[in-house]
Amino acid sequence: MTAKPQECGLISRQAIARATGLDEFLATGSRPGERFDRCIVRKLQSADLGSELSISIDDPSALSLDELEGTKQHDQGIDLPAELGPGFTAQFEGKNGLNTYAYAWTPDTSRRLSIWITPGGPGRDHRADAIEFVRQLKPILLTPSK
Repeated sequence: MTAKPQECGLISRQAIARATGLDEFLATGSRPGERFDRCIVRKLQSADLGSELSISIDDPSALSLDELEGTKQHDQGIDLPAELGPGFTAQFEGKNGLNTYAYAWTPDTSRRLSIWITPGGPGRDHRADAIEFVRQLKPILLTPSK
């Protein structure tokens, strides 16, 4: 996920292309050398303002543990693998097709990593893609502050 060449100073261009199914795209957000806070990926030369992939850090998190648990229940979320710590993935049909997301957070819920894949590359397991982004990025982005 973090191999070069990178977009937004952190995310592998190849990982983005695989997850979104796009060969050409525009990634905006954090810049190399800056503290990472977001990466928004859109189709190149598209009038649609929606994103294909969105990765962001919410610091501090805008959602309490109760709100996260309520969202998980509402969207019929599935817990992330145990080794990834607290978090879940969910999928639902949206206006542009399948929306897949993963939320991962620090044990005290003070910071949250959000991955949204909308709609994702054809033939891909979008939930697995979201989990893999969490697996690669959580240790980098949600480590305890120094």
